[in-house]
Amino acid sequence: MRKFTAIVGVIVISVFFAGIAGGGEPPGKIDLKVYAKRKVSFDHKGHAKRIGDCQKCHHMSKPGDEEKCSDCHSAKGDKDTPSFKEAMHLKCRNCHMEDNKKVKGSCKECHPAIKSKL
Repeated sequence: MRKFTAIVGVIVISVFFAGIAGGGEPPGKIDLKVYAKRKVSFDHKGHAKRIGDCQKCHHMSKPGDEEKCSDCHSAKGDKDTPSFKEAMHLKCRNCHMEDNKKVKGSCKECHPAIKSKL
């Protein structure tokens, strides 16, 4: 019985520290604001819960060491990396249009403050 309790204790402690080392809980709602006039409010925690695989979006990061999108995707981009806008429109909008039929691809769906087309 002692051996069993010790093993369970080691497992619980390992899982606890793996959660801390792995980044723990994702942030809640965040503002993506690479472009000042085109800020997007993003429910990171909700997406993480629904998708369940951080690498689906954080495709270049190692599990538990995810970086912000803007760490790789700058406002301008370069020949090897799409700009922030290109990455979000390719990854986010396309995923939503495939998996979430409520999203039609309109600018205002993500950018409610924008009065005209992007």
